[in-house]
Formats: sequence, structure tokens, C-alpha cells
Amino acid sequence: MLGIRLPIEAEERLARHAAATGRGKSVIVREWIMERLERESIDEEIRHAAQVIAASETEDDRRWGNAMDRAFIEMLDEEDGGYDWGPDGPPV
Repeated sequence: MLGIRLPIEAEERLARHAAATGRGKSVIVREWIMERLERESIDEEIRHAAQVIAASETEDDRRWGNAMDRAFIEMLDEEDGGYDWGPDGPPV
């Protein structure tokens, strides 16, 4: 059993959300907590994997990865003429 105290404004927002979705506040909060716990677990697994990779990666591995990145960028440049479309992408 878990009791959670929320500021009045947060409690009101939660109540409005629950009413809008037709679900109980406890159901919504339980789902949110479980989603967050799952996300934290996944984040921890990714952090651990990154540490393992970083600890085992050699300088040759890094050079090879950089060469693959450059080759991929060169392939893209050949495809689009090397134009930097920017964050909005190519014109319509």
C-alpha cells in the first residue's frame, strides 16, 4: 500500500485527467509508476552495456568506427550532392 500526497494543483490535474480518460486516479498513477520503473530499468541496462563496450573498445575499434561513419556520410553526400538540408530536411 502506498499513500502519495500531492500539491492541490497536481491533485486537481490528476482528477481532471482521470475524469477525461474514464479511469481511476489510482489506476493511472499505478501505470505511470510502473512505466517509470521499467524505463529506469532499461536506462540502467543501456548504461551498463555502454560501460562494457567502452571498457572493451580498442583504439583500432574506434578508428574502424570512425572510418565507417565517414564512409556512410560520403555515401549520403554522393546521393544528395553534399547539400546540408538543415533540420527541416529537403525542400518540398
